[in-house]
Amino acid sequence: MSLYVVGTIVTNRLGFDRRVVEKKQTLPQGKERGSFTFSRSIAIPTVIACHWWDRKPAHYLATGPSMAEDSIRRNLKGAPARNFKCPKLVTDYQRWMGGVDVHDQLRLQSYFIQTSFRFQKYHKSLFMGLLDMALVNAYITHKKTCAIKRLTPKPRGEWYILLHKQLLQLKAEDFVEVLTPMDAPAGPSRKRRRHAGHKHVQFNDWVTVSEVQKRRQRSCKVCALLRGDRKKSFQTTYYCEDCSKADAKCFL
Repeated sequence: MSLYVVGTIVTNRLGFDRRVVEKKQTLPQGKERGSFTFSRSIAIPTVIACHWWDRKPAHYLATGPSMAEDSIRRNLKGAPARNFKCPKLVTDYQRWMGGVDVHDQLRLQSYFIQTSFRFQKYHKSLFMGLLDMALVNAYITHKKTCAIKRLTPKPRGEWYILLHKQLLQLKAEDFVEVLTPMDAPAGPSRKRRRHAGHKHVQFNDWVTVSEVQKRRQRSCKVCALLRGDRKKSFQTTYYCEDCSKADAKCFL
């Protein structure tokens, strides 16, 4: 497998090694923070499942990672920051994840609109999910802007309240009017152009079938030319005057 990936994983996924799964949600007493266990797939040796003890258990799935011991810096409450040991897989993940998991945590853990409503139409729920993503991106932009201007960013809840108030104060004149270009006069349609030179006329020839008077039908010229060996030609009572010659009607 030439594709190298690393990421966190939910432990109830099908095929995930149960020996690596840690059911406890907090670091047990006597357990060293930074300890880890991992297992390697028999079918695909490059695939590795790993469990690492941070303040809470963290489970990873990766392809082709280095399991050499490394260290990661962690902030402690009421104490200076310390370095804890971890597999190289964890430091690679922290370095290259690009904020994807942080974005998901901000979107899914709190202030989540999508799960607050239930809709029968899937596109409405999809819209709420996109709205959640837009709000999270806006808050991330707010924090980045505050960092550039050396200001203290507002907590997420307070910033959402402020954004809500600002949106409620908007008026119609605050929105830029988009002027749509004048539509050009529509030219004659293909159907009209086609009928300008050729005209369908219904054949005025009658026949009595089972004591019922009906118009006589002829084989369609177009269907006869385009039909294959196994297709049956359709019958019609219309012909084209311009394409007909004397008594030879061109039925269409």
